[in-house]
Amino acid sequence: MRIISILYIIFLLTSNAYAQRQSVLKTNKDVYGYNLVPQEKVFIHYNTSLLFAGEYFYYRAYCFNTKSNALSTISKIAYLVLLDENKNTIFKHKVKLENGLGQGDFFVPVSVPSGNYKLIGYTQWMLNADAHFFQADISVLNPYQGNQDKILSRDITNDSLTNEPITKALDSNKLSKISGEASSKGIRLITDSKTYKTRSLVKLNIDGSQLKLERGNFSLSVRKKDAFDKALTRTAIDFSSSKNVPVKSLNTPVGSSVFLPEMRGELIYGKILPKDPSYPVSKQSVSLSIQGKTSDVKIASTDDTGNFVFSLNDRNDRNEILVQVFGKGKDNYTIQIFEIPEIEGPDLEFYQFKISPSLKDSIIKRSVFNQIDNIFYSVKPDTIRESSSAVPFYGTDIETYNLDDYTRFGTVKETIVEVVESVWTKKDDDGNEIFAIRGYYPSEKKQNFIPMLVVDGVFVQDHSEVINYDARKVKSISFIRDRYYLGTQIFEGIVIIQTIAGDYLNSTNRNNNSSITLSSLQAGKKYFKQRYNGDASYNRIPDFRNQLLWQPNVSLPGKKTILEFYTSDVTGDFEITLEGFTDNGVPVSIKKDFNVE
Repeated sequence: MRIISILYIIFLLTSNAYAQRQSVLKTNKDVYGYNLVPQEKVFIHYNTSLLFAGEYFYYRAYCFNTKSNALSTISKIAYLVLLDENKNTIFKHKVKLENGLGQGDFFVPVSVPSGNYKLIGYTQWMLNADAHFFQADISVLNPYQGNQDKILSRDITNDSLTNEPITKALDSNKLSKISGEASSKGIRLITDSKTYKTRSLVKLNIDGSQLKLERGNFSLSVRKKDAFDKALTRTAIDFSSSKNVPVKSLNTPVGSSVFLPEMRGELIYGKILPKDPSYPVSKQSVSLSIQGKTSDVKIASTDDTGNFVFSLNDRNDRNEILVQVFGKGKDNYTIQIFEIPEIEGPDLEFYQFKISPSLKDSIIKRSVFNQIDNIFYSVKPDTIRESSSAVPFYGTDIETYNLDDYTRFGTVKETIVEVVESVWTKKDDDGNEIFAIRGYYPSEKKQNFIPMLVVDGVFVQDHSEVINYDARKVKSISFIRDRYYLGTQIFEGIVIIQTIAGDYLNSTNRNNNSSITLSSLQAGKKYFKQRYNGDASYNRIPDFRNQLLWQPNVSLPGKKTILEFYTSDVTGDFEITLEGFTDNGVPVSIKKDFNVE
């Protein structure tokens, strides 16, 4: 807690978007707090290193404190980037971390060409260290595009269809840890059979009876073994034995620019750009609000060059935010957001996945299976894990009028006059119509504070557009009579309006520069598990799954854990992979095979 408190003070005093997402250490106290925080490292367990267009890439993120070797509680956000050989970005993911753990997935569209790619994982805090990011080789085979030059072998005799893994680059010690073990570090994988029929139940026993520590964090994949020669997936054991541990420089003097950890949540950096050079950019108030039932409104002040930063604890799976300059001159500026902390492209060596014409039939068969399986995706949906309900920033002590309980009027103004007590409208000094609240501690006339107006979670500065809004679209009008302080701004209470559709931000014509869509947060998801026991609805639906099971969160609460899943209509050799770490950081990596005939 002491470390977090010191870092938070640094964030409050010195954060700015210098060099897009960096902050300046202005005092010796800032430097001291920066040096106290340990560095982090990231491991990614992913389901495969070879993907066809139309398949899903699944992953589980583990973020560790390099000092304690335990899961990190420092960063709340991790980043995953997939780069091609020209360092062009295929996807950038923000991954929400809960106690150092996160998960996500990526559907490979037909727009991604065949080629060799690099997966890179990191946190913003890791950008202060040498570039020891998590790296893994991923290859994509896209038969729907004509140009296959990136992966087509010039040597026709070099047939990539093989059941033998590449071992030339591995020593015997590494090979023994990844080549089909059924036990590791006191954990065993036991199936009830070695061979199964199609659409049969598989019972997997994860036996931790020899595990000294009873708990840990693990993820599990069950997938058909590729007959293609492909890059080896990185394992937890390989990751832990690596000597490339990121270490931040401790020789950081006052005045240095550093990346701060996203310790309380997602950091949103931005800059205001004046439409005319004469407009000031320093010490301008900027507001951020998120549309939704559980709303959040924040106000920050810009630095000397117009940079600002917000910390979002939770945006409740909402991607659209409203960022606007606060005050009369709000229309004199545009907003620029620096959302993803960019990495300076490290030197990357790409695995060279190759195919030959002899693989044509195998590629066509797998692609047809993928197309059929995707057609029936609607009857096999994944489900998003519901986020816990958060309390709005203004609390719960509010007075509310549900308009269905009263006679409906045409406009919000008429409704305020006829229904809502202690709230009315008046003219401000500039002749604009605004809301007013009968507060508990009325302002002196010379102070002239106005209420904050929040509609569907959005902070609205122009009261007149809401005063004349169609009240038939409004669900409720609430208000708070207490004076409210946010940043440097003082408000004489808060007026809270909830529309029936909850889409006020989308239904009004506003400056497009202020409405910004953020990248989606990759958060918890419960993946579909096919079942056939007594459910006849699936009997006539084709089932060509290569990925039989992806379970990103496997717990071992006792001696044994039983997992059940069903085989598909695909035959051949399948592989069970369990990756993870015990509570004291001991890596676990187990692979076990079975056959479907």
